[in-house]
Amino acid sequence: MKLFTKILMGWVLIEVIYFGCAFFFPLRMPPVSGLLNRAIQALLLVFSIWIWKKDPNKSNKFIFLNFSLLFLSYSWFCVQDFVGVTIFHDWKYSAHVSFVYGVVLCSMFSSLTIVHIVIDSMFRHLRTIQKYAISIGVTIFFICLYYHPFLRDPLYLYSTEDIKQWKTLSAQASPQHHLSSAVDLAGKVRLQSWRDGHPVGDLYPDENLKRIEYLLPYLEGDNWRALLQKPLYVMNIYMNIMFIVFILLFFGYQYKKDPPQGAYIDKIMFLLLLFSSMEILHYWGFVRTIEYNLWSELIDVGQYITIAIEILLVFFFALRLKFITSVQGEFYETELVANPQQVSRWRDWIDNLILSHFFNYKKFHGRLFQDPQGN
Repeated sequence: MKLFTKILMGWVLIEVIYFGCAFFFPLRMPPVSGLLNRAIQALLLVFSIWIWKKDPNKSNKFIFLNFSLLFLSYSWFCVQDFVGVTIFHDWKYSAHVSFVYGVVLCSMFSSLTIVHIVIDSMFRHLRTIQKYAISIGVTIFFICLYYHPFLRDPLYLYSTEDIKQWKTLSAQASPQHHLSSAVDLAGKVRLQSWRDGHPVGDLYPDENLKRIEYLLPYLEGDNWRALLQKPLYVMNIYMNIMFIVFILLFFGYQYKKDPPQGAYIDKIMFLLLLFSSMEILHYWGFVRTIEYNLWSELIDVGQYITIAIEILLVFFFALRLKFITSVQGEFYETELVANPQQVSRWRDWIDNLILSHFFNYKKFHGRLFQDPQGN
């Protein structure tokens, strides 16, 4: 049986399991964009596992082991569709907690994947366990730095000052007051300042009015849900900024030192750069949105942009797998381990296309961006 047929069958099996569960058990059915996104992520999972199994380069095997763990972590959201409906349906916060921890889990494995690629590129002399020690240490540091409130309290989002003040305003304002001016409400409602989920004192009149003006739009419909998720999405923005910094560090080191790298790794890192950049734009749009319906539409549109990038990732994962299972690719990847200084950087058709259109092609031979004068 051909390798790509096995991959297709593995992918189909995953989809059959998900839709089979959806047929027999109640769930919150995601939108079409969400289903497509998860289907592509499942395909990336299957490709990652096969690349991990077939890769002759030990260092790159661990890179794609990390990718396998990353795309496996995304399957959390497939399970999350059933949480609160079929699973843990007796606890009203179960779906919320599952979603929050799913986001943290995916951020953790995204960090491990990206940081490990950078560490592997910059410190090739280190042993695998040392590379993982650094990567895991960096990952734990940033996860604890940004997500520590969620790790301490799974219901942290319900204890933020915004939500506490919104609850006070919503409880004391009648439906007629919802439509009245902030000045009218400020004369009837006194909000409190909150710290660590506890009130610490009433706001001064001017600050009270400003907070009511800020919170007033969230009293309508389900707009409070957008307010609830804001702190989580702000932390996601910070995490993706960290990802971009490490990816740029990877490309900076590649440009400066040009170490021999596994085929298509740089293309995959570039797509991860696009992915993180788009994630920041998406989350920023969510943070700035007040209306929950618009917030949901932004998520739906953002999914399609993510899907486009993930399809490109599938393309390069497929090229990577095809390359390492060829005689030429197996020899190249093996030589990277045995004689890295004697191996010219392997260039694919994309490299040649860029060089022919944007650079003087004759100057570039051997390794990409190698100084022809040897300086």
